[in-house]
Amino acid sequence: MSNCFIPANILLPNDGIDMEKWSVIACDQFTSQADYWYAVEKYVADTPSTLNVVFPEIYLGTITKQENDCNSSGDGVKNDKETDRKTKYASMTDDERIKYINTTMDTYLTDGTLKQAVTDGYVLVERTTESGVRLGIVGLIDLDDYDFDPKKKTLIRATEGTVISRIPPRVKIREHAAIELPHVMLLVDDPIDGQRIDRCHETTQEAAVNIAAVKHGIIEYVYAIRDTLRKLYDTELMQGGGHIRGYAIEGEAAKQVTEAFAAKQNSCGGFLFAVGDGNHSLATAKTCWENIKKSGKFTEEQLKTHPARHALVEICNLHSEALEFKPIHRLLTNVDVKDLLSFFEAEITKQGLASTEGDEIVFEYVESGRGDSAKTANGNEAVSENSAGRCTAPIKNFGINIANRGDRLPVEILQGILDKYIETHDNVEIDYIHGDEALHGLVKETKGCGIFLQSIDKSTLFPAINAGGVLPRKTFSIGEANEKRYYMECHKIAK
Repeated sequence: MSNCFIPANILLPNDGIDMEKWSVIACDQFTSQADYWYAVEKYVADTPSTLNVVFPEIYLGTITKQENDCNSSGDGVKNDKETDRKTKYASMTDDERIKYINTTMDTYLTDGTLKQAVTDGYVLVERTTESGVRLGIVGLIDLDDYDFDPKKKTLIRATEGTVISRIPPRVKIREHAAIELPHVMLLVDDPIDGQRIDRCHETTQEAAVNIAAVKHGIIEYVYAIRDTLRKLYDTELMQGGGHIRGYAIEGEAAKQVTEAFAAKQNSCGGFLFAVGDGNHSLATAKTCWENIKKSGKFTEEQLKTHPARHALVEICNLHSEALEFKPIHRLLTNVDVKDLLSFFEAEITKQGLASTEGDEIVFEYVESGRGDSAKTANGNEAVSENSAGRCTAPIKNFGINIANRGDRLPVEILQGILDKYIETHDNVEIDYIHGDEALHGLVKETKGCGIFLQSIDKSTLFPAINAGGVLPRKTFSIGEANEKRYYMECHKIAK
């Protein structure tokens, strides 16, 4: 069996490039907050940036005029109504944006913006956020060892249901791209050997050759000897993303990392990595690779070394204290809330379930009418205010627990009901929101219905997936929205 996690030739910006402006958050974040992306574009301006080679999903599928829909500022980005928000990106069609992305990728490869910073190696990532210091190792995975079909028992498995309709637009972006920039984070179930890591702090360069002997806490062990590694970058991240440092793992150290993960692969029982973030991004990479194999343009020998066979990802340890599972909330807009709640209760009853007062699922919405306060589930008054502090409409919220659900997760039951409701209500739209404050703000801005959820226990992730399946889509998120992976490293995927 070949190794499914291997070293890579990794590209990074050349000396002199502003790394804070280069690194932009994952494209699937802040999909309802145009203000965030407006601020990013304004900050980046004309400097080289990953913003120019990714497609923020807020713009996907439509020509967005930011001056019309940039009013949702749930993540603290201030509105500036005096400024024309019709930016170049918001005004592009999908095809125009994709062409621009592909052209810019080619430019960055030829004009000196990008350089090969790591040869046949990995990058150790140290990301500092409010949750703590999150560690990872960036390298390549073999897409032949991954499948998003839950029936396939591959070494690398999806953790949530894949929405097939979301893949074709993303394939269109990737299929002619010269490089990839990962926001995919894979999780490894690798309990930390604290005693061994403590001993690493007393060692020198010789410790690197012991990496292959590490049975637990591979990433943490490498981090303990980071002073022996060449630093690649050290920068703040824009828009409150924290701080990030990267170190090159090359030569003998890279060989030892490969061997350590190979040993983990041989002892994992057939399930090595679970997709933590970027499920649909990785599914897109897999689809593009399968399309290449089916194209008939390459021989079997050529396919073995085709760069698109592998995808650049960051491996993180499930057991890291800084790796927090956060719930992903729902926001329904253009919805009759009373009708939605009646539908929800009826479906609960049909399924032989019952709702009781609790906090597993909390609905929040702006009550129609003005001036009267509303009682929350806890008996508290909640009132919406405009920018002048005057009451505009009361905010109502109430929480429930679902009784008699057995091993089913509340999010599984909720999502099934929402899917059924949306199928019969064409105007209703759903978005998935990271962060309590973001959803509170969006409920006020959109007058929609926000649905708050609880997070799952991360220790149950691998057993649940291994037992045969995936979690409902958008069940959990690694950290808050601004703690998601920022684009930094690049990898060539074109032959």
